[in-house]
Amino acid sequence: MRVAVVFHKNPFAAPTGIDLVRLRAITSGLIIRGIETNVIAPVQHSGMLDGNIPVYGLNHFQESAPYDIVKTCYHDSIKLVPTKNKNIVSRIVRVVDSTFPERDNFFRTKLLECQKLICDRAVIVIFNNEENRSRWIKFYGGSAQTEIVPTGCPLVIPPPIRNPYHTHKKILLFLGSVAAVRILHMLNQLAEYMTDVAEIHLVGLNKAGMYGAGSGCELSPLIVNHGQKPEHDTWDYIYHADAGLAFATGPQPFDNDMSKIYSYLRGGLPILSEEPILNNELVVGLQYGSVFGYGDLAALISRCRTLLINPPIQKKDHVMERMAADYSWDRRVDRYIELFKQLVGHGF
Repeated sequence: MRVAVVFHKNPFAAPTGIDLVRLRAITSGLIIRGIETNVIAPVQHSGMLDGNIPVYGLNHFQESAPYDIVKTCYHDSIKLVPTKNKNIVSRIVRVVDSTFPERDNFFRTKLLECQKLICDRAVIVIFNNEENRSRWIKFYGGSAQTEIVPTGCPLVIPPPIRNPYHTHKKILLFLGSVAAVRILHMLNQLAEYMTDVAEIHLVGLNKAGMYGAGSGCELSPLIVNHGQKPEHDTWDYIYHADAGLAFATGPQPFDNDMSKIYSYLRGGLPILSEEPILNNELVVGLQYGSVFGYGDLAALISRCRTLLINPPIQKKDHVMERMAADYSWDRRVDRYIELFKQLVGHGF
C-alpha cells in the first residue's frame, strides 16, 4: 500500500503547532507499521521530516507511480490533489456554513469551496467529533463514508528537563494558538484578576488578529508570551505549570474541539475549561480539573483559585496512564489503517 498525505503548507518551515504534531504522528505511525507513506506539500526541495518521513513537492504526483490512498489533512489540502487521483480520504476540523462560525467570515468563501470539492471527490471524510460529522451529513448528504478519528496524544513523552518559568507565583498555562478574539479577552481579564497569586504563560501564537479587527488584539503585558515551541520542548511547560487553560472560540460546540486538552492531561496538568468545549467530557470523566460556564469570568476566577489551592495531585499518575492507554496517536493510526484496508483490501 502506498499512501500520500497531502499537507497544505511547508512542514519544514515552522515550529510545531498541532497541525504539524498530527502530521508527524500519523505519518510516522503508518511508516512504523510498514506502510509506504510520503508527505506531499508545497515545498521547493524534497527532504526528510524527523529523519524518517519523506516529503516531496507537488510535482511528485506526476513523477511517481500512483498512490493507493491520498489523505488530505485540512480544507486547503484538497486543492493540491490532481483530479486523476482516486481513493481520497479527507479530514476536516470544522464544517463551516453560510453563517457559522462567525470568526471564519474572512475565509468563508474559500472554506465552502473546499468543502464542495471534498464532497465531490472524497470517498471517506474524517472528523474529530460527532458534531462536525452530523453537520457534514446535514449539508452534504451521505454520499461519502464519514468516520470519526479524534485528536490524540503521544504514547511516550520525554522526561522533565528544566523548569522554564522564573517566578514564585503559580503558573496558568495556555498552550496553542489564541484563535479567537474572545479567547484573547478571557486571557487578558484572567491575568488581571489573578495577578496576586498567578501568572498566565502563553506557549503558542496569538492569532486573534486573523479572526477580528487588528486593534484590540494585543496580549496583556501581564501575560508572559513564550511564542511557539517545538513539541519536545512544550512538555517542560506542561510539567512545571499548575493548571492548563482552555477557552471556547465561540458558543457553537462544533467549533470547540480543543486538542490542547489531550496534551494537558497526558502531561498530568489539571485543567480549567470553558463550556461548550467538546473535550470537557475528558476533564469531567477523569475528574481532573473544572469546567465553567461560557463567558462566566467570576466562576473561572473562583474555580481557578480553588484548583491552585487544592490540586488533584493524587490522580496525576492515573490520568497520565489513562491518556497513554486510551487516547494515543498509535490508536488513531490503527483506525486509519482499518479505513485504508476497506478501500484497497488487506494485501499490503
